[in-house]
Amino acid sequence: MTTDNKLEAGKPSSPSLYKRLRIAQVRILARVLILLGEADSLRGLLRAFRTTPVLRSLFGWGLAYRRAYGSFAEAQKRANKFIPAGHEHGDDLKIHTRLADRLRESDYPVLYYWRQIGEPPRVIFDFGGNVGNVFYAYDKALGFSADLKWLVYDIPEIRAAGRRLAQEKNESRISFVGSMENAAECDLFLASGSLHYFEQPLHELLRQLARLPRHVIANRTPVCEGPSIITIQDNRTYIVPSKIYNRKELIAGMEELGYRLKESWHVHELALHVPLYPESSCQTYSGFHFELE
Repeated sequence: MTTDNKLEAGKPSSPSLYKRLRIAQVRILARVLILLGEADSLRGLLRAFRTTPVLRSLFGWGLAYRRAYGSFAEAQKRANKFIPAGHEHGDDLKIHTRLADRLRESDYPVLYYWRQIGEPPRVIFDFGGNVGNVFYAYDKALGFSADLKWLVYDIPEIRAAGRRLAQEKNESRISFVGSMENAAECDLFLASGSLHYFEQPLHELLRQLARLPRHVIANRTPVCEGPSIITIQDNRTYIVPSKIYNRKELIAGMEELGYRLKESWHVHELALHVPLYPESSCQTYSGFHFELE
């Protein structure tokens, strides 16, 4: 997908009984295969399931949307046949609005390394930042200055909800933008729990900017040691295309732009599995802090 248009799904509708049963069957099969993939001795069997023609067809039907894809467009087309609702779904907005009032375990490494930055960032670009929940949570911990500018980039429906929340909180330091171009003015580029919802790698997203930010923090990002893979993340009431990036490729791409990896950490509260692809699944998400040399 392009950076100016995060993939959106259609409006949610009430699924038929057959579709509800089918989705339940997909989830059960996916769970069984994920459990099998946790045993190293069975990974060869899973490879056979996805490479042997007859078995590939059988499991392809059984897993329906819970599989690997060649592109976000292909994944979105498949997702719409089962649960035509994505990031604009009301449940996604409710979750992130509630998160505006608290920090999560994986936020503490970010807060720690944020404090290590010599000159505190004055302009932050919150990439895929939803309703700005990270701003409100971090402001309580870091006590942002009155002249701080926090720019949130997301899809139109979420931007509108974010503006309403800011009005309710009487908060003027946060604003919502619809273009990546605004990131050229930031001191810190923050992608917190959002990078995997974009098909373009982080370094390609940043390469578009007229000016590179000094600091880049990517938190709550699913990475793997195997090949990068595109799949669908099942959030129960809505499903969205997602990409698990190869860790070494993500870091190498940033190094090409002149960034140095300063720190990385594990995010234990999140995981993203792809049935039949345990080598490209993510047991724990990760966080990264890059600095431009």
